[in-house]
Amino acid sequence: MIYIFIVIFFWVLQSSAGEIGIKKPVLKNLPSEYISVFYAFLVDNFENAERFTPKKNYFYTIKPYLSSIAGSYNLCLDIYKNRNINRIICFSSKDAQDLSRKIDALPEKIKFLSPIKKTEKYVYLKVLTFSKSFSSELKVTSQNGDILINYIQAKEFKGENVEHITVGNALINIDTVILNGAESSKIFDYILRGYRFKGILIIKTY
Repeated sequence: MIYIFIVIFFWVLQSSAGEIGIKKPVLKNLPSEYISVFYAFLVDNFENAERFTPKKNYFYTIKPYLSSIAGSYNLCLDIYKNRNINRIICFSSKDAQDLSRKIDALPEKIKFLSPIKKTEKYVYLKVLTFSKSFSSELKVTSQNGDILINYIQAKEFKGENVEHITVGNALINIDTVILNGAESSKIFDYILRGYRFKGILIIKTY
């Protein structure tokens, strides 16, 4: 009986040691709605990764820090090996699409990460707004100013039958579509998971 217990104990220890524990991200100057979206993405995007549990013995642990300065994203990852800090990796991204691609490329720098394969899918962004005018090219930001989508072609929606994602309650300030926390977090999630936008379709709701 003791022998069986020892075998089971070491089997559990070995199985948990190979897993990666990802701690809850720390966000700065970004919508609070991003936290759950970003955390779920990091856990889902890499094989053998899970939400960090304090009582579990992880071989590697990652603590993410995501912030926004002047519209760009800055991501730092504190990497722990056997509970001791091993190294810190940081990089900047001009927009959310750039951030998504750089996160997918992390295994080039962090060999123990194995991303789940995904393909980029190109769609249109349909924007419902009370704003009366807009530029021919628009960028999309949250109310905090982080750039979700950099400048792409925009036009008024005329019934085109195209694959799209819709956002509402948008404010257009000359060349910028500004989304509230709920809508910006939705687009942030789509982008992280591989969606790319090839144009913006404007629907005026006034």
